Amino acid sequence: MNNKVIVIGGGPAGLLTAYHLKQFGLSSLILEKKQPGQSWREMKDGMVMLSPAVAQHDLTSLTFRNPIWSAVKLQGAFATKEEFLQYLDIFIRENKLSIKSNSAVSKISPIEGGFSVHTEEGKKYEAPVVVVATGVISNPHIPNIPGVRGNDRVIHSREYGSFEGYRGRRVLIVGAGNSGAELTVELSGICKLTLATKSRLKFYSRTKDLSHIRGLSESLLKELISFKIIDLMEKVEVEEIKGGTVLFSDGREKEFDKIIFATGYRPYLPDFESIPLKISKSGYPIVTSTCESKSVKGIYFTGPLAHTNRYCSFIHCFRPMVEPMALHIAESFGN
Repeated sequence: MNNKVIVIGGGPAGLLTAYHLKQFGLSSLILEKKQPGQSWREMKDGMVMLSPAVAQHDLTSLTFRNPIWSAVKLQGAFATKEEFLQYLDIFIRENKLSIKSNSAVSKISPIEGGFSVHTEEGKKYEAPVVVVATGVISNPHIPNIPGVRGNDRVIHSREYGSFEGYRGRRVLIVGAGNSGAELTVELSGICKLTLATKSRLKFYSRTKDLSHIRGLSESLLKELISFKIIDLMEKVEVEEIKGGTVLFSDGREKEFDKIIFATGYRPYLPDFESIPLKISKSGYPIVTSTCESKSVKGIYFTGPLAHTNRYCSFIHCFRPMVEPMALHIAESFGN
């Protein structure tokens, strides 16, 4: 086994894992299904991150030794998608991280002394430790509502392209988070727009909860609601969709040309062949305080998959958990 650790996923969590393992003297190989930061590359151009990236209040950098504001000439306090991808490329290069692109993992199987990681290209890599950092963005979630599957009017917000395709149409956005808010702001005035949420909208300015609606979309969305430019339906759920007709839990029925579910994501996991991995009801691996699987020694999960709290999707929230995990791996498997 040439590498002590195989890291699956070349996003922020996977790169940070390889960085800290190197600090503790462990070799690792990152297997990335396409290109480093692929999930970010697939996001719409010009997207601006919600968390600040300035020296005074840095919630975006992977480490403070390699801050984004030092590596990249930022145009503002909040990095764009393009600036963040530039930062990831610099981070890989400066820290000499070993990564194999276009290496999508198909399965992980047990072998004596560790694990065998198989790729869709037919290659196999072996190591005593595997860290899974595949995140959630690759697995968009749409509730299992009658009439959703196979309905060509229904998409997830991840599939949203440009507002031009919605001009003059009747559009329903389902979801009360940042994605739903941003899409509502972008499409307002372009189409006849309805925003439906199963709970009341929650805004960061009131709650100080980073998972709630924030940024420019917060103030603009409040204005759109105040001026009744959009039709806001709070505390209702979509119960059924018949073609373009949506049946809501309050008894109303409305017709739409396009229905966008901004309803989040679920864990994206490779196939664990013959490995008794314990998974929670919500689909997340059950892990220890050092991110190791509670059921399988030598398999770790990091980033959003180490779901110790609902903030794990944010870089500044999973950032503190990666170094202790790497230290635990070094102490347990470093000999």
